[in-house]
Amino acid sequence: MTLLMLCREPRLYSCQRLQQAAQQRGYRLDILDPNRFLLKLEQGKFHAYYQDHAVGYAQKLADYLGVLPRFGTTSTEMGCNVLAHFERQGLAVLNHSAAFRLARDKWQSLQALAAQGITVPDSLIYGEEYNTAESLHHLPLPLVIKTLSGSQGSGVMLAEQASSAKSLLETLRTAKIGTLQQRFIQEANGQDIRAFVIGDRVVAAMARQSADGEFRANIHQGGSAQAITLSAAEQQMAVAAAHAIGLAVAGVDLIRAEQGLQVLEVNASPGLEMIERVSQVDIAGLMIDHLIATIR
Repeated sequence: MTLLMLCREPRLYSCQRLQQAAQQRGYRLDILDPNRFLLKLEQGKFHAYYQDHAVGYAQKLADYLGVLPRFGTTSTEMGCNVLAHFERQGLAVLNHSAAFRLARDKWQSLQALAAQGITVPDSLIYGEEYNTAESLHHLPLPLVIKTLSGSQGSGVMLAEQASSAKSLLETLRTAKIGTLQQRFIQEANGQDIRAFVIGDRVVAAMARQSADGEFRANIHQGGSAQAITLSAAEQQMAVAAAHAIGLAVAGVDLIRAEQGLQVLEVNASPGLEMIERVSQVDIAGLMIDHLIATIR
């Protein structure tokens, strides 16, 4: 009756809530850092070892019933390797490694959304030999520049002038940091929507408002939030976006533009603290219930 969560920070609110929810349902939930795993394939068998600081040596892990991936962007590669190691043994996982990887790549996830007919902001990416100044003719200013990985608003910048955009893009290129450019939805006035999807439904939603002088509405960037009820069409788009990436659990970020509702991005490991607080929904419990149903 033991579940596994892959997370580097067990003290985080989301991890603590999920562990509590599992315990309330009679399950033990181990929280392990994917960067401390040793994975082994021996004579066609899968083995996993974990090196705990407290123990000082690697221990072979016992069997788990299911896995919840909650690792951050700095652990995407090893985290997905560990997740795939378990899912390829037939274990139930809350999000599959391929979907998790796709969600972590901002450009490829936009491609996946657009391929399913889901509206996203006008966006572009270009190769290292393409002229940076020429790329600025394809979208109006101001424009948003995003690194291809990042979360909680980090790696998202607003360039208001062509000169500052060119300088920023060239600096990131020199540092070999991949970027994409995106149309700035000015009419949203610093507001977006986070829809929390589990399975085939939106279980909670909140409107996020950016702080004064800040264009990003992320809570970690000083934004505020309030619970809202989405229309049937908005809920349908959020669920379709999660499914387009292949995620069973997702935080889907929506924005209301003049052209209609658009999907900004889809998060494979959305935080629980603010949305549980404002919505008063036991999202952690619903996530554990979904995993248990998958196991059964």
